[in-house]
Amino acid sequence: MKKILMITTGGTIASIPSNNGLIPKISGKDIISLMPELKNICTIDTLELLNIDSSNISKKHYILMLDTLEKNYDNYDGFVITHGTDTMAYSSSMLACAIENLSKPVVFTGSQLPLKAKATDAYRNLYDAFLAASDNVYGVFLAFNGDIHYGDSVKKVYSENFTGFLSINQEVAGTSDNTKIIWKTINKKKNGSISFNKKISEKVFVLKMIPSLKPEIIDVLINMGYRAIIIEGYGAGGVPTEECENNFIPAIQKAIKQDVAIVCATQCLYDGVHLDKYPMGIMAEKYGAISCKNITLEKTLAKLMLGLGSNMNMKELKEYFENN
Repeated sequence: MKKILMITTGGTIASIPSNNGLIPKISGKDIISLMPELKNICTIDTLELLNIDSSNISKKHYILMLDTLEKNYDNYDGFVITHGTDTMAYSSSMLACAIENLSKPVVFTGSQLPLKAKATDAYRNLYDAFLAASDNVYGVFLAFNGDIHYGDSVKKVYSENFTGFLSINQEVAGTSDNTKIIWKTINKKKNGSISFNKKISEKVFVLKMIPSLKPEIIDVLINMGYRAIIIEGYGAGGVPTEECENNFIPAIQKAIKQDVAIVCATQCLYDGVHLDKYPMGIMAEKYGAISCKNITLEKTLAKLMLGLGSNMNMKELKEYFENN
């Protein structure tokens, strides 16, 4: 049987009611004790890493997760990370981008209802996560509602519905039939030594484009010390141009000249960014804006945080995104 380490970080799955709402209190050992059927899948050790609401996740927690995986990597066949759903896609994207040459499964999971709540989805999600972590696959995944998503292509799209997450611009990695994972695609094992990149910069801002937004906001963000700005544009990545009183093109050009990366994303869930489609995109790319193509905002953010943390210049960042 495979030997799996369950790393707990808190979240709804481990929460109990309090006077101030749900708070994470249930330990990893308690979770395992409530699911004796897991003993038929694998042998399990637990590690209490965090016990927080996932809305509080930050750079230091990413580094803590990476440190924990690195220290325990040789001792286990796979890993399950229980996590709050609100920022789980951000964490799974970060780990997927930060770990090079991963040759074991790392599976995130959580739930929309606490483990001890009536009719909870926690049991199914946990069971599927351990099925996936015990299989002969490689990479970072997220198990939820019978689907196994790739960790760097998933987004939370429901706040309460048990579906929870969807894979964006990519097919799910696999599905569960409650006894095994039926894999649709399997990552090939990569050659080379595993590495854990913990050089993470927090100087990235996500700017959502809305009608009448003033381009001066770019100067404000630069003055605040941000080194990269992800612009969630309209449709294929559009921003206002010279036909509009709030023309963003000069502000984008000025930011790039000041060595601030401008990355064009889209507010649409599917089909990605296409800067070659309309004049505003063509102009933005001409001045050096980077397209995030069809990757999620969560992965875009992770790549920028890691790229800036590794002191990539603008040319290197652009190549980094072109390689997805």
